[in-house]
Amino acid sequence: MPTSACLSSPELRLYCLRYGKYGPKVRDTKGFIIYFDDKESAKRQRNELNTGLDKPIFVVSHGPDHIPKSERT
Repeated sequence: MPTSACLSSPELRLYCLRYGKYGPKVRDTKGFIIYFDDKESAKRQRNELNTGLDKPIFVVSHGPDHIPKSERT
C-alpha cells in the first residue's frame, strides 16, 4: 500500500484515490489519506493498485485543494 510520501509538496492536495466513485478515500497503513500533487502520479498509483483485480475499484478524485482550470489565475 502506498504511503503519504506520495505527496511531494505538503501545501498541495490536488488529487486523491477513492474506493469507487463517491467512495471513502484510500488511506495508508498509518491511517492518513493519500494525496497527490499531480494527476499523473495519482493515475499511476491507481493503475498499480488495480492491477490483477477482476474489476477496477480505485478511482482518482479531486482533493480538498483542487481548483478547476477555469478558475486558476
